[in-house]
Amino acid sequence: RNVYKDLRQIELACDSQEDVDSWKASFLRAGVYPEKDQTESEDGAQENTFSMDPQLERQVETIRNLVDSYVGIINKSIRDLMPKTIMHLMINNTKDFIHSELLAFLYSCSDQGSLMEESAEQAQRRDEMLRMYHALKEALAIIGDISTSTVSTPVPPPVDDTWLQ
Repeated sequence: RNVYKDLRQIELACDSQEDVDSWKASFLRAGVYPEKDQTESEDGAQENTFSMDPQLERQVETIRNLVDSYVGIINKSIRDLMPKTIMHLMINNTKDFIHSELLAFLYSCSDQGSLMEESAEQAQRRDEMLRMYHALKEALAIIGDISTSTVSTPVPPPVDDTWLQ
């Protein structure tokens, strides 16, 4: 039988603060919440604060936790997307600049044929590669002409060791 169900207030005495905290935690887990007392504001006037319904407090706390979680997700997403967005904008703006300004400048040059000419250094490198190609092709032809058959003597017959028995 619950003898305390009609009481609004219970006095408990404990030996340590740990026991008090343990009792408070037990009451909170059971759904018993303390009422907020009337407090005086800084003006000296009394302010009435009432305890909300425990179920409503839990719902408010749940909503608060959900909003905090949502804000954390948004913060993480923004931190992740911001550098990517900045790089995207920088690269696209640079690409547009190259396409519009520099390409127009190249086409406006009077001597477009000189832009497509091979430099002396590249021509020298190309000639070296062609010489190396022809030398390697000639070396492969020489190696192909060499006969790969080797001169060998036939293997002698096996030794007859039946006399050892």
